[in-house]
Amino acid sequence: MKALILPVLLSISAAGGVFTANMLQGDAPSASSKDGAHGAAKSDAAKGHGEGHGAEATLKSDSSGFMKFKRQFVVPVMKDQAVEALVLLNLGLDIDESKRDDIFRKEPRFRDTFIRELLQLSNDGYFNEEMTSPNTYEVVRETLLRAAKSVDNEAVNDVLILDFSRQDR
Repeated sequence: MKALILPVLLSISAAGGVFTANMLQGDAPSASSKDGAHGAAKSDAAKGHGEGHGAEATLKSDSSGFMKFKRQFVVPVMKDQAVEALVLLNLGLDIDESKRDDIFRKEPRFRDTFIRELLQLSNDGYFNEEMTSPNTYEVVRETLLRAAKSVDNEAVNDVLILDFSRQDR
């Protein structure tokens, strides 16, 4: 029972930190219009509100779009059956703009598939000391791209790693 208390407390602390960071970061309307990550900002741009209108016109002329996941991915790094660190990733998808609505509906499946792959990478040791090596970065990106294509092969062009950090105990 005591062995479970520390990982649970660390997970709760990490979730609180992620929540706080997201609340402090906020969603600036200009960033939403620029990256197209939020449907509401996109519909406002389509209605002709403010600067977003020009961004929307640009997105429609290009078949490629961008979707950022609203929450970070938090991956525990275990050592001797204890949480040694947490890896935090902010991820995005380069998508076919015409399939944006379908991608948003599948977000829970993408998250589930990504976290499963990230946990496996953690268990394989990719988030240990060599986490910042270019090889590790490429392995993570390629693994997540393969996972994303397993959810929707036609709409996903690439996986973008926007932030990649590790918090040690």
